[in-house]
Amino acid sequence: MKKQIGALALLLVLVLSFAACGKTAGSGYTVVVPSDAHYSEQDIRAAMRVAVRHFEKEFDGCTLLSICYDESKVKDAEPEWAAQYDADEAIVLLSSFHVDGSGGDGSLNANSDYTDWQWVLVRSGSGGWQLKTWGY
Repeated sequence: MKKQIGALALLLVLVLSFAACGKTAGSGYTVVVPSDAHYSEQDIRAAMRVAVRHFEKEFDGCTLLSICYDESKVKDAEPEWAAQYDADEAIVLLSSFHVDGSGGDGSLNANSDYTDWQWVLVRSGSGGWQLKTWGY
């Protein structure tokens, strides 16, 4: 009984430590939302939902591994994307995914992994995020 309680306590500590890092398990993929980003957690997660919905609908034969907002990698590009799409704001998300033997829609390399795949979303005023482009 004491071993079970100890194991549960250890599991709880691990879960809480991952939550403190801003990482949470999605539907089989990792979601990384930093706590000190320019955008709020709610804004980042809303953008992620749009990108993930598109991925799930359009990327047949692919498995999403992770999606994140890494401001240090994308913050300089965001104003340019907003200007290009005549929007007030832009957010760039990064993802990693695996392509199975089918090669997805044929434009991806079969049996390979893609990392730092960009998802560019924009919004204006109080509107929601709109996915504009994706890729490298």
